[in-house]
Amino acid sequence: MREGCRLLAERFHEFDSRDDGAQIKREIIDELRQQLHKTARRQRCEVRDLASTFLAVAVSGDRFIAVHVGDGVIGYLKAGALKVVSAPDNVGIANQTTFVTSEAAVASMRLLRGSATDVSGFILMSDGAETSLYNQKTQQLATACRKIINLLGAGGALSVPVSRLQIRRLLGGVLRNGTKDDCGLAVLARELRAA
Repeated sequence: MREGCRLLAERFHEFDSRDDGAQIKREIIDELRQQLHKTARRQRCEVRDLASTFLAVAVSGDRFIAVHVGDGVIGYLKAGALKVVSAPDNVGIANQTTFVTSEAAVASMRLLRGSATDVSGFILMSDGAETSLYNQKTQQLATACRKIINLLGAGGALSVPVSRLQIRRLLGGVLRNGTKDDCGLAVLARELRAA
């Protein structure tokens, strides 16, 4: 959902400073649904055929905005500690969640805004990746998340292909073999500076 990410980037400062969170949620869902309708027309299918969750994080300076509809997990590494920003919205019931196309999407959306000070990086994962990288019982991220964020932060922009290869090795078949569901993983890491 590239358009949702574009919306967060373009309106970051507005969304971060406004205090009408319910209206912001409605605006985000309206934009996402508009894009789904356009895609459905292009693909000659029904919008319900494009039911999907949505996870996104935008950072500007020392502030962040996270948006989450449905299952999957958003986490971050802050001051060296792995923390969950937004847990799955499926209350322990596998394969049941809220989609952007659901009537309850606005009500269940999580819109989180906060300080990105001391945040090394964010990690976003679909429910398939969540199976291996998030413990439902303890509601904690796996230590592999720290390794992934640190690996990308240490690599810098010039070594992205090397980092991707290292992450593939790090994760190996664990993600793929741990689920039959989708295994989406997105990482936003700040480049580590030498001390």
